[in-house]
Amino acid sequence: MEFRVRDYEAEESACALQRSPATDHPLTPFPSSSPQAIFDSKKVDRSTTDPLGAHITHLSESAHDRQHFPGPLERRLSSEADHVSKKEWALFRSSLGQKFLYSNTISISPISNIIAGSSKDYKSLAVMHMDELEDEEMIVKEEKKVITQKEYVLRLQELKGEIVQAWRADDRIKALKLSIKVARLLLDSSVLQFYPTLFMLVVDVMDMLGDLVWERIKRKSEYDDNGTLMYSVPDNFVSADICSEAKETCYNWFCKIGSVRELLPRIYLELAILRCWRFLEDDFSCILHRLTMMIRGVADPLASAYCHLYVARSARILHPEDAGYLITSLNDITMHLERVIMDREAINHRAYKDKRVLISLIEPPIEWIMKCVFASNSQGYCDLLKDFGLWRNLSKSTRNVACLSVVLHYLLKQLPAEVLSISILDIMELLEQTKDISLDQYLNYRLLGIRLCECQLPSSSADAVLKNIMQVISQYHHLHEYLSIADAYLDIILYHTLDDCLSTMLNGILERAQVKGIDEIDLECLQSILLRLVDYFNDLQNAFAMGHFVEILDLLYGTSRIVISAHILIKATRNDRICDPTTIRFLFERCQILHDSIDSSSMKYDYKEKADIISGLLFKVDFGSERERCLTFLAECRAAFGRIDELKDTLVHLVNNLAVSSMKDTNKFPSFLKSCMAFNEITIPSVSNSLRRLNLYIETAEVALHGGLVIHAEGLLNYAISCFECLDMATGSRSSTGDEQVPSLVCNLCSLLVMIPSQPRACEEGVEYQGRKLLLLLSYPSLTSSTIKMRILCAIIQLTTSLSQHKLPYHAQSTTVAGNDRLYYGELSYLQELTSVSNLALQNLDDVIEQEPHLATRGKLALEACNCILLSFKVNDRLSLRCSRFMDIAKTCLHLDDKYLLSLINFLDKKLTKM
Repeated sequence: MEFRVRDYEAEESACALQRSPATDHPLTPFPSSSPQAIFDSKKVDRSTTDPLGAHITHLSESAHDRQHFPGPLERRLSSEADHVSKKEWALFRSSLGQKFLYSNTISISPISNIIAGSSKDYKSLAVMHMDELEDEEMIVKEEKKVITQKEYVLRLQELKGEIVQAWRADDRIKALKLSIKVARLLLDSSVLQFYPTLFMLVVDVMDMLGDLVWERIKRKSEYDDNGTLMYSVPDNFVSADICSEAKETCYNWFCKIGSVRELLPRIYLELAILRCWRFLEDDFSCILHRLTMMIRGVADPLASAYCHLYVARSARILHPEDAGYLITSLNDITMHLERVIMDREAINHRAYKDKRVLISLIEPPIEWIMKCVFASNSQGYCDLLKDFGLWRNLSKSTRNVACLSVVLHYLLKQLPAEVLSISILDIMELLEQTKDISLDQYLNYRLLGIRLCECQLPSSSADAVLKNIMQVISQYHHLHEYLSIADAYLDIILYHTLDDCLSTMLNGILERAQVKGIDEIDLECLQSILLRLVDYFNDLQNAFAMGHFVEILDLLYGTSRIVISAHILIKATRNDRICDPTTIRFLFERCQILHDSIDSSSMKYDYKEKADIISGLLFKVDFGSERERCLTFLAECRAAFGRIDELKDTLVHLVNNLAVSSMKDTNKFPSFLKSCMAFNEITIPSVSNSLRRLNLYIETAEVALHGGLVIHAEGLLNYAISCFECLDMATGSRSSTGDEQVPSLVCNLCSLLVMIPSQPRACEEGVEYQGRKLLLLLSYPSLTSSTIKMRILCAIIQLTTSLSQHKLPYHAQSTTVAGNDRLYYGELSYLQELTSVSNLALQNLDDVIEQEPHLATRGKLALEACNCILLSFKVNDRLSLRCSRFMDIAKTCLHLDDKYLLSLINFLDKKLTKM
């Protein structure tokens, strides 16, 4: 068997594609594709393609349509004006239930006897006390009953079913009486925390009754007594469209409800059927104003506030243009709250002693009513602010009721940002005047800052606002309040580049944090501030140089410390290079924080993310020409980041890059290169994954070889080959991905062995010996894929073929490394050893093909083997018989139209004809 003589340069030239010079850049646009030509070709009707133009056209059409329907009712009933949808109400209800979740038992007063009327599971307080004391002879006079919230809800569901049942039985009187009893439940505010839940339960019953009455009257308007359809009532009907009989029925319902003696149930029932006024009236302003005035007769502040809430919610169905009743509602609620705040002790109700609890319960009605005020505003924001006393001359406000902090809070929440910025100085003056216990004032200052960030505040106003804010914030000595306000105004400070304010703010944070420390609540807010500061500075050195930034950063702990460190490192990796020693040391400490946060419980994604962040930073660190200092830094990193196995790969890559860059310096190059190789020889064995360890050995061996360290390269390649032996023993290293990498790694290893010069004892430990060791891979039990075995065998055969050539396809970069073509070409023993290795590989080819059970795979393997033989050896009678046998196997296993098969048949025929 004789190796085929290869002329690699001639083969490369023959296989190269023909080239022709390009006169124009391939990305240069054609003349017809110039921007102006494209623009001209796409000139179309703006109103049909441009979204903005279509929107303007739509608005114009809407304005034109409104000219055809000038009536006020049509405008009010337009679906576009329905700003408060059912979805909004459902979300409001859900938030209300979560905010005021009540899980204790509920005391039932005489007002709520209907709940206990048919309940068999309630217990009196006396019975509960006797159960606790186990005193059966105890005489108890207490008769007040208690019930669980679940039983309360079930009882209300039963009452709701009884109302429906009575209605279907045409017993309207019973249905109304039961509804009155349900509405009376809202008179009982003895259990404050349960009142919002009770309100929602009662409102469900009221809404159901309103739907039943509405459908009954609407049916009377459309059908006669025999059920024949006479007239279909449109959605935008007016009272003139309704027949007299339906109007009479509607009027009777309002009369029945008007005869209810108790005020609160009477108001709730009329609100339940409020939209039925559409059958009788076209203007509802007087009706809403009357109902709002009636609520003034409800003395209980909590019951009054939620009654106003139901007015606002029910009135949205009618879409009134005048929001005056909503302003009245807010004024009335404010008056009640003022009395509660001013009274040192509660009057007529022991629950009012806890004023803050009561105020927190009244907040949701204020929030919803304020939302309705701005949703239905038709008089302009200037007039609206005048109603609240917020438009100029605030100190001389004409309002009879002062604006409480809680009311002002929700006003700021709903006021449009552009209007807010115009009247900002007036609002800040009002904030200074408004100080009461209804709401912590720092929350209003925080909300104001958040809202101001939604608009572009002029520089003149920003200076005045922030000057005021810095005076206000200095009065807060508690860190949480200080941080809450600082966090809200930080974006404004950064946008207007007010460094003095920023320095003062950070100084205030540090002073307060050092006095009382940072608790869990403050960490989130402080984290938000620091994250935005890091994002603001393009150069992190400016952030680190800022006063107190690093000191505040060191006060963080827990998750916030890790999050901030990761964010800083990510920002640092966006820079080109990091050269400043102080910055490098600071970022190294951030890396240590990330590394120390990794433990056995860390998620795989979290582990990988932190490893990638640290690796990204290490690639950015640059010590310039001080390579020894860089190597020392990498050694320090290896000692500090031992928990992250993947970082060792990064360190080896960086050291190899450092070694390659040092080859330009001929004076210090040899000793420094040996230091790099020593670093890697210590680091690589600690990598747990065998495949990654194998890759690193091959990479480092290539660097050593190009640097002229042949002995180091041979040793590293021996370690690499030994890694193959460990692949089937390492837990988790054998996988489908690993099996795919094995032949690729073998090819890389063989391509490197081409450049390794054999030593005088070549037959024992030279390249040929390493080739024999590669053949042992086929005997590993874990390597079962015949395709992979074939690729390994072909790589070994191509290695021996390359080594047998008069001129190797490539050589090591170092001139001190002589190739085997210079050392052993023509030496008989050397060629015999190469031939011996090739013969062993050829014998294994036959075994791999014969042992493959799958026909299609066996045919492809036969083609690969035949192709490898034809490319590597001169064809003689013995090899031609082997190739013919392989082709026969391929023909029996593959389709005769297979392109690879046909191509190889032609190639083999040409070779045989030349014999």
